[in-house]
Amino acid sequence: MYKTLLKNINFLIKDLDNYDYIVRVRYIIYLVSKILYECKASGMDILDKSFQSYKHTLIFKPADTNMFREYDFFDLSDTKTEEKIFNLLSANRNIIVLEDFSPAELYERLLTPREKKNLGQVYTPVNLIRNMLSQLFQIKDIDMNIKILDPSCGGGYFLIEAFKSIRRSIKGADDKYILENMIYGIDVDDFSIFLTKTGLIFASGCFDVRLNIFNFDYLTDSFNLGKFDVIVGNPPYVGHKNSLPEYKKELYQKYSEVFYDKADISYCFFKKSKDILKNDGIISFITSRYFMEALYADRMRAYIKNNFNIVSIIDFSGDVVFKEVQVSPALLTLSNNAENKNRFVYVKYSKDINEEYTYDQDKLKDAGWIILKDADEQLFNRIDSISNTYIRDICTIKQGIITGLDKAFIVDEKTIEEYGIEKVLLKKWIKNSNITKSGIKYNNLYLLYTNNIDSEQDYPNTIKYLSSYKNRLQDRRECIKGRRKWYELQWGRIQSDFENPKIVFPYKSKGNNFYYDENEYFCSADVYLLNNISRKISLEYFISYLNSNIFEFYFKCHAKKVGNNIYEYYPNKLSNVKIFLPQENGKQNISDLGKISIELFLKKVFNITEEEVNNIIYKYINKG
Repeated sequence: MYKTLLKNINFLIKDLDNYDYIVRVRYIIYLVSKILYECKASGMDILDKSFQSYKHTLIFKPADTNMFREYDFFDLSDTKTEEKIFNLLSANRNIIVLEDFSPAELYERLLTPREKKNLGQVYTPVNLIRNMLSQLFQIKDIDMNIKILDPSCGGGYFLIEAFKSIRRSIKGADDKYILENMIYGIDVDDFSIFLTKTGLIFASGCFDVRLNIFNFDYLTDSFNLGKFDVIVGNPPYVGHKNSLPEYKKELYQKYSEVFYDKADISYCFFKKSKDILKNDGIISFITSRYFMEALYADRMRAYIKNNFNIVSIIDFSGDVVFKEVQVSPALLTLSNNAENKNRFVYVKYSKDINEEYTYDQDKLKDAGWIILKDADEQLFNRIDSISNTYIRDICTIKQGIITGLDKAFIVDEKTIEEYGIEKVLLKKWIKNSNITKSGIKYNNLYLLYTNNIDSEQDYPNTIKYLSSYKNRLQDRRECIKGRRKWYELQWGRIQSDFENPKIVFPYKSKGNNFYYDENEYFCSADVYLLNNISRKISLEYFISYLNSNIFEFYFKCHAKKVGNNIYEYYPNKLSNVKIFLPQENGKQNISDLGKISIELFLKKVFNITEEEVNNIIYKYINKG
């Protein structure tokens, strides 16, 4: 997209300040598309004319203008803005290539990160789309009878690239035939439908064409478009918190095989696509990689394993692919021929080196997909089989405090002195980043533990300080429901859990960082604590074990990877992994454990060779 043109379009959007930003952007794109469409349809350079001449000599036929009449609700009918857009395009006519014009790309460039987040719109990089389609068309031969569907087509990127691939593959193929018989798209957003339709028209030489791009809900609306050879796309990742209860209830009823409780809506796209896929059809979706480990994805994992032949999984292994969206994807390609389940290709991307190997589909477990190279898997299975005690059986795991507004409740020494805050309410405060396995880097911050306030009159200085935040504090969900007083913490937990000795660890971390705290630190919600530790295990042994290289390797094979070398130490996952607890006659061998001795002891317990340590375990542990 041309930078100068884009900059000037942004100025025009700002001038329309009496409308919502999204409305303004969509209007501008509507105008740009309409004017350039006229250029493409007319066969002459109408941008050489004046705006008035342009308006009087439009050559649209009724069929040609149908698409713009259909979406004229995006038209704000601002003649001055239309003239400015026309003149801007006219000034840049020598650099505009109509066949390459992408309304969706313009839309993507004009939306701010905030607007993209609010709209929940994620645009797939074109190079990734091309790689997906290239792989698909190596599996599935392209002929004139193939039908391709994108069930959440967004800006039409997948369908436009699919159209170009088909046109290149079938020499002499008629563009109109391809669009009317081979390309299908669905989306719930009407502007996405507009973008897809206009994008396909600019990419092709067609005007009077019946496009199979439909504005309805793929998951809940009834439709009959026949069966498809290829279903490809990037289904939306929508967590349970962002869905209306009525909509979730309908999905629970329709897609109970994959969707329940806190499952992601994207799982439903796999089930729906299976239902309308031909017997020899292929699905290729970009989806969040977290389904491989997520707690509420067990039905999804079972459904895929039992109903498809997995062709390949390309796992971006925590790396972020989409701009401004902190979701690490996986590219999943599935064949509808479930009877031929065998070894599939697994590609694990990382910034250091990419790994590629095959894995037996039958070995996938519904509880979580642990996909490892043969040598890594053998070591993992050996550790798992010898380990004899679940962490859940020797301690409890609890989350830190949710204040509801850290800005109000977390104070430094200067604020304490300035307001004379009552010291009895102050608790030393730590966050995720403060914790390492060797200690806690305390930043001299304090939590106002206001749950201990029985009467506001008893703590006037604290109440006076918090009063400046009162409106925001009252707007917290628990306060609105009457469950908390305005000055109380949203979730203060049990005070003694923090005051008693406990093991603390970060919720997200590059490696195992478990530290035994005896200094009564109170922790934020991104910190978890282990307490109520069983007497049948030595505390020193337990901490040394949790921080060992061998346990780090073992846990990371289970764990959800959520960023570049960042793992999620989620309590549900951690509590369900095992450790080795020595029997009574072996306890004397682990007295006075240090870092070196725990590694030597566990190497002996699990029969781990030095070669396995160097070639396997060191790949997984945090060397930073």
